[in-house]
Amino acid sequence: MNNDKVLSFLGLVKKAGKLEIGEESCGAAQRSGKARLILVAADAASGTAKRASNYAEWGKTPLITLRYTKDELGDMLGRRVCAVLAVTDRGFAAALAKKLADDEVTRT
Repeated sequence: MNNDKVLSFLGLVKKAGKLEIGEESCGAAQRSGKARLILVAADAASGTAKRASNYAEWGKTPLITLRYTKDELGDMLGRRVCAVLAVTDRGFAAALAKKLADDEVTRT
């Protein structure tokens, strides 16, 4: 198992029930106004990434393309693969965005 802090935090968000996994679930969360942050895997198909971008644009929700692959996200979340995620809690979304920003600074 990967000890990456961002992936571990995503696991925590999932356990809290505040993570929608998959394109359809994320779209439904966005349409119902629950999505607070949309995340896309680095290797998501162009059509999938475009639909996620459309969800974010329609709902004025932040979208972040992660450095993780669909396989890495899927492994962490107990799925085969995962290309799109939506965080449905404002606090978790803010904390995750901060962790991602800190991770980016650390890697560069």
